[in-house]
Amino acid sequence: MPLELKCLLVLGCLSLAVQADAQIYSCTAPDGTRVFSDERCGPDAKIVPGITSKKRGSAGSPKRERSVKSPEELETLIAQCNAGDMKACTEWTHGGGPNHLREQEGKAALACEGGSLMDCERRYCPDGMTDECRTRVMQSANVSGDTWYLRDQRTLQDGGTAYQIRCAAPGEREIRDATVTCAGPPGPKRCFVLAPQQGFSRLDQAASSYCAE
Repeated sequence: MPLELKCLLVLGCLSLAVQADAQIYSCTAPDGTRVFSDERCGPDAKIVPGITSKKRGSAGSPKRERSVKSPEELETLIAQCNAGDMKACTEWTHGGGPNHLREQEGKAALACEGGSLMDCERRYCPDGMTDECRTRVMQSANVSGDTWYLRDQRTLQDGGTAYQIRCAAPGEREIRDATVTCAGPPGPKRCFVLAPQQGFSRLDQAASSYCAE
């Protein structure tokens, strides 16, 4: 009997025996090979210990259900996973992480269609300034130029304004952010990124100059 076929028969016998909760016997065949059976297969038959359905369980035993984790737990796990914790990656996957991610992407896509710039970035820009990312954010940004768009702004104590911009030059995939500071009083160098002496009179000029570098 070929070795492959004999192995299959042995495994089949073991499987049937486990399901029937029977003892498994081991014997020596005339050709000297080992044979397993759920019946006494010869005068030298010996019981193989530890192979019963009580110890291994039947084929129809219900599988343990995986518990779905809360959104907060999933966010913590994915942060740990991104930091290199492989166990956290596994827990995130088994805890419903992929479904949660798809739901979040769907919500972000709808919010982006409604004009939410942050949701456009969240949904379409995780891989950098791709063509789709650039198109989406440029459509949603309230203020933008050919190579940049405004993300946020705040008023400074001295009366000036700090503008948070992000570069979006065509073909440039790297995410580059900068703060353009514009002083309150008008002037030829009131808006700058790094130093006042390198300033411009308007926000768009300073932003375009920085993103062109």
